[in-house]
Amino acid sequence: MNCLMSDSSISQNIGDIEMDRFFQVYLTSNGLKQISNPLRQRILSELQDKELSLSDIAYMTGKAQSTISGHLEEMVREKLIACREDPTDSRRKIYHLISKPIGSSSSPREDLKDAIGRTIAGSIGMPSTFLKGVIRSIILGMESIGLKMEPMLKDIGKMIGSEVSKSMKSNSIEELLKEIQKFYELHELGDVCVYSIRPLVLIIRDEYNCHRMPETGRSFCILNEGIIGAILENRTGMCLKILADTECLASGYNHCKYLVELASKSHA
Repeated sequence: MNCLMSDSSISQNIGDIEMDRFFQVYLTSNGLKQISNPLRQRILSELQDKELSLSDIAYMTGKAQSTISGHLEEMVREKLIACREDPTDSRRKIYHLISKPIGSSSSPREDLKDAIGRTIAGSIGMPSTFLKGVIRSIILGMESIGLKMEPMLKDIGKMIGSEVSKSMKSNSIEELLKEIQKFYELHELGDVCVYSIRPLVLIIRDEYNCHRMPETGRSFCILNEGIIGAILENRTGMCLKILADTECLASGYNHCKYLVELASKSHA
C-alpha cells in the first residue's frame, strides 16, 4: 500500500487542521452547537442570507455534490438547517437556516487583559465612568480569551433598544433621531450626529463602548447596532439594517460610524 502523500496533500491537511482550531457557535432548538469544520462553516454562512439547493451549495464551495450531501444530511439531523421540496421540481430540495449564529473563536490577545486593568483603574471613584468601564471590560475579557460574541451582543442590543423605544414618542425617522440624540446625551452614552441623510449615516463621538479602547476591530459597535436598530424599527415600523462602518474608535478613529438602510425581511 502506498503511504506516501504529496506535498500539496500535506499542506492541505495542515491547512484544514489550522482552520479547525477556530470554531463557530450556533443556537439550535436542541441547544448550542459548535461548528469546527470549515466546509460546514461556509455552508451555514451562505445560508444566512438566502435559501440554496444542493447544486447551488456545491457550485459555491467547489465541492462534489456527494460530499456536500453528507454534510447537509448531518446538519439537518443536528437542527442547524432544514429543507423543503422545490415547488417547481419535487426531486430538488431547498435548504434554509433554522439555527442562529451567536459567536465564534479567534486568537487570544494578552494585550486586552492589560486594557481591562487600565480601564478599571482609570474609572474608580467615578460611578458613571466605572459602569461604562465594566461594560467595556466584559467585552474586552471575551475578546482576550479568543471568544467573539458579535451576534449575541447585537441581540442584547436589540433587547435594550426595544425597551428604550417604549419611552420615545416619535414615529418619523427625523424626529426619532432627535430623541435618540437626547437619550444618548442624557445617559452619557455618546454624542450622536447625523453625518448624512441619503444614505442615512450616523456618527457617535465619545461612544461609551469604544472610548479609549485599544485597537480591536469593529465588534464593540455591535451593541449599538442592535440598540439603534431596534429603536428605529420599533418606532417607524420599517425593516432596517444598521451596519457599523470600519470607522470606529476601536480602529483608530475619533468616532464610530453607522449606516442605516432598508432591509428585506430575511435580514430583519
